[in-house]
Amino acid sequence: MLCVLQQICLPVPEATTVLLGMSTIGHNFTFFLTLAGDMIGITIMYYIVKTYSKKFLKEYKNNPKFKTYKKYISHNPFLTTGILFAIPILPDEIIIIGSTLGDIALYHLISIALFSKILSVGMMTYSKQIGHILSLKQWEVIILEIIIMLIAAIIYKFYKDHQKRSKN
Repeated sequence: MLCVLQQICLPVPEATTVLLGMSTIGHNFTFFLTLAGDMIGITIMYYIVKTYSKKFLKEYKNNPKFKTYKKYISHNPFLTTGILFAIPILPDEIIIIGSTLGDIALYHLISIALFSKILSVGMMTYSKQIGHILSLKQWEVIILEIIIMLIAAIIYKFYKDHQKRSKN
């Protein structure tokens, strides 16, 4: 339930929830319950933003800064949204709001979030084991996570560009 609420209104870092889960229910349950809660919370928050943004943000739709933001976020949503989900820079609810306002479709947001959350929650949950197996320090595990996200973003961008060229 905490993971669902974190995506909507609970400004608690995800690492806190993951650490609490690992200490009470174990690594595997924490990993799967966090992913499930995150995806449910992201979906609920997406629909909340979609519903109320039409009512409250009418005056911003023609704002040049808002249009620039939408263009930037839609150019490579995997890179912008995926890295923000994977690396806890901003609260997830802010990322969801920005993605929704940037017109990222729910299925894209869910696929980006799922990949990012598998990576970030997996790294948090199993960082000690990953570090031990690969003989890495904790900061090197974080760098590995960033590298994986960048590679995934490049592959996503290449795939989308290839799809556009195929249609033409």
